[in-house]
Amino acid sequence: MLSPTAGLLHFREVAGLPAADGRRVRRGLLFRSDTPQFLSDAGARHLVEVLGVRTVIDLRLPHELEREGRGPLGPLPHRHRHLPFEVGALVGDSSVGVMDPDDPMVSTYLTYVRASPEAVAGVVGELAAATGPALVHCSVGRDRTGVAIAVVLEALGVPREDVVAEYAADPAGARAGMERLRSMATYGAAVAAFPPEAYETDPVSMRRFLAAVDTEFGGVLGLLAAHGIGPAEVERLRERLLEQPT
Repeated sequence: MLSPTAGLLHFREVAGLPAADGRRVRRGLLFRSDTPQFLSDAGARHLVEVLGVRTVIDLRLPHELEREGRGPLGPLPHRHRHLPFEVGALVGDSSVGVMDPDDPMVSTYLTYVRASPEAVAGVVGELAAATGPALVHCSVGRDRTGVAIAVVLEALGVPREDVVAEYAADPAGARAGMERLRSMATYGAAVAAFPPEAYETDPVSMRRFLAAVDTEFGGVLGLLAAHGIGPAEVERLRERLLEQPT
């Protein structure tokens, strides 16, 4: 049976995870994926008309958005919020970031929060203010999106190991997304520069990244507070995305 979101390789709902205060992440409000440019028209309508997506948070670089486009989601009614996560030096004019050979994944994830902290914090701000369900995406849906979702879950008080497990939940989808980069205008042959680690979804990478955020920024809440998302905004996020106490 054809998936209603056929064309997305790394799509899932982020829901049901426990938060520190005993509540859980509400269903039907937060989704994550790879680029929606390959969605069918029917798949795009499913996201908007059935799942009710009203906000799409796009973490791709400006030239990725310009050259790859938004696909069939573009003309449908939703708010498109472009919050690009910088990836550091690029291979030629591609979107392939030059990765540290000694620690490629963790160093890449730290580049996002060091080079684009306002965009990282902006994801939390957009979700706190959103009306209706939201989709967060980049190109593969694992690295930039994985960091964004991890930051959101940490802000919600989800236990660290549950945050890590959510990141690592779909390694096959992430690998398929990595392979599809070869067919994309802003990646193509430059994908050959990625190290083998870039094809794996290792929970250790997310665990070590979050530990580094703890050390460097005083945790996710410290990172957010330094870039305009204080306790009031975090509380709004929790009111939006956590089940209400009974």
